Amino acid sequence: SPLASIIGAASSLDHYGQAMDEHDRRSLLETIHIEGERLDRYIQNLLDMTRLGHGGLTLNRDWIGVDELIGSAVTRLQRYEPKARFEVSIEPALAPIWVHPALVEQALFNVLENAAKFSPKGDAVAVDARMIDGALRIDVRDRGPGIPEDERRRIFDMFYSVERGDRGRQGTGLGLAITQGMIGAHGGSVEALPGMDGRGTTIRITLPRVEP
Repeated sequence: SPLASIIGAASSLDHYGQAMDEHDRRSLLETIHIEGERLDRYIQNLLDMTRLGHGGLTLNRDWIGVDELIGSAVTRLQRYEPKARFEVSIEPALAPIWVHPALVEQALFNVLENAAKFSPKGDAVAVDARMIDGALRIDVRDRGPGIPEDERRRIFDMFYSVERGDRGRQGTGLGLAITQGMIGAHGGSVEALPGMDGRGTTIRITLPRVEP
């Protein structure tokens, strides 16, 4: 867990810092920094889940471009995962959408983080956005081992982690549950589908096109 990593790195610095060279000390400090940010995201996810469960989530809608929404989520994730690669395809002249930008961006961030975590090293996560039958559809595809068919619905349950496939009991089991809650608050849906060519997983976010 992030907290165990932080405690371990801080303890090593406390007990052996004087004997370490500069590279090792900086490596441990970097671990504390990265894991601290990861812990902060976990806590934020817990708070968001609590607000969703108690009806405390208010939609403050505004217009935002789909390219800006996806670009923001990708850029934020690459701060934490600099080696993560993405191939983004957005339908030309895709009109802005009227949503709560911060909530949809967080929902998308959770999906991207999940896909990047379980993608093979060096493989890009594909992101495809287009309008289908009057709704915005965003597909996020990874090339990992995939999710067993009988568990694809359950990955959106709170605290559920897949035992097999591309999850292997990693993570908190909150990210996709929160994504479903945030997108559901907009009248949309999130579903897990097989990946391209039978490899990996596609997480599909669908948002209805609404007007003020």
